[in-house]
Amino acid sequence: MVIDSIPSFVGMIYAIIATVIVITLFRKGKFSKRKGYIFLIISTLFGFLVFAPMLPLQLQTVILGNTKQLQVPIVLAIGVLVVFVVLTFIFGRAFCGYVCPIGAVQELIYRLPVKKIRFSNKVIPVALHFILFVTFLVLAIVFSEALLKYLGVKDFFHLSTATSFFYVFLTLLITSAFYYRLFCRFLCPYGMLLSLAAIKSRFKLRRTADCKDCGKCEKACPTNEAAETDQKQECYLCNRCVEACRKNAIVYTRKVQDIGKENGLPESKAANMDD
Repeated sequence: MVIDSIPSFVGMIYAIIATVIVITLFRKGKFSKRKGYIFLIISTLFGFLVFAPMLPLQLQTVILGNTKQLQVPIVLAIGVLVVFVVLTFIFGRAFCGYVCPIGAVQELIYRLPVKKIRFSNKVIPVALHFILFVTFLVLAIVFSEALLKYLGVKDFFHLSTATSFFYVFLTLLITSAFYYRLFCRFLCPYGMLLSLAAIKSRFKLRRTADCKDCGKCEKACPTNEAAETDQKQECYLCNRCVEACRKNAIVYTRKVQDIGKENGLPESKAANMDD
């Protein structure tokens, strides 16, 4: 289904524009579930039609040194990867949440009305993700093996149903209907880098002084990242916490001091809320 006549850099241009728009909507408080669906659907279509922006595979291609597959100068390819790490460090995981085709299709599948599986332990998923990231690096650098090839990402979006790898990713996708973003949270090498950047992201979804600690946001969060002390490492800006909060006590902002000023709180009290 991939249209070879469309150059892959079109997907990269879309990635930058879409990520900036998503960030802008969040900053202005104008992001909504409907707008989220629009980005998810468009990003998924880009995956099937252009097979871009596939930054996890781009990272793998760069490490393997397969410059011919990049279709752009390697310096530009590395530059794009660095840009989204920087954007994540500043604004959080907007790219992962709504622009990456791999993440977008999982997000859409997870929204199917089926019983969900959640684990309260957050250390194990992060630890497993790190171990698989190291495995990815060893396979690529030492053995010149492309781990993502065996996970069937390319085969799935190319609709190569004759290959066994297609069904590997299809299985991951079906599982993602029950467990949130299985590929993103355990297997994506680029996602591992972005999750580290997200720990210190300047802009995050934060609680205001109106929060009553009712716990509804924590119940709604599929990655257990809605607690006030959570680092938001695995926050994909899915906005479920915002939708669950009836007090409108969760906002996307740079720091809690900004929340205090917006709500007329004394600066000392606002500072005490900072995470």
